[in-house]
Amino acid sequence: MKLICANFKMNLLKKDILNYLKTIENVRKKNLVFFPSIPYIEYFKEKNYVVGSQDISYKNFGSLTGDTSIEQLKELGASYTIIGHSERREFYNDSKYVNQKISLALKHDFKIVLCIGENLKEFESSKTLFVLKKEIDEAFSNNLDMINESNLIIAYEPIWAIGTNKIPTSEVLKSTIYQIKNYILENYNLDLKVLYGGSVNLENIEELEKISEIDGYLIGGASLSPEKFLTLINKVN
Repeated sequence: MKLICANFKMNLLKKDILNYLKTIENVRKKNLVFFPSIPYIEYFKEKNYVVGSQDISYKNFGSLTGDTSIEQLKELGASYTIIGHSERREFYNDSKYVNQKISLALKHDFKIVLCIGENLKEFESSKTLFVLKKEIDEAFSNNLDMINESNLIIAYEPIWAIGTNKIPTSEVLKSTIYQIKNYILENYNLDLKVLYGGSVNLENIEELEKISEIDGYLIGGASLSPEKFLTLINKVN
């Protein structure tokens, strides 16, 4: 069964969350992970959903105004975290903290969704694999002894596809995800699952489902409407 991760980003208010939970109350829970804004993590946990944080601080505690520590998130009920999302890398220079965040998350028994992806210029210049390998190497450095198939999942999110309704062709996706898996297997002896993220929606999910290399999805905008999200996940095997 494929893993489906719903990343709400900085969206929805309390009334929306309560309506969301009411709408999806009969949905299967086994392969779903929700990543709401931090104030709403407990709402999902109370309904016995698996829940994660959209990011963590690179330090456990300290004078870091605005950060949330992994121990605080654990108390709220989170057991997953997204690390290295392109928005964090672009707007908060997060690439330099990815390695530390992974180390901290693994030490606290969190499961990690590690985002990697290239921008449009890099894609058009045929530098996709160079960028992906670099991000993988930077993330795995010093953490390899703690990473295993059950605690780290790769999310391939081409940056140019996020929120644009444009996605790579099936041939490109199939090849890229195969090469991600093969690179990690050959260089780190790990057989990791790879999710796809970037404008996953009702219009393309059936085509994406034909790509056997995809182990699940990290879904942004299409997860914000509970009705549309229910329809979408029912199309995933």
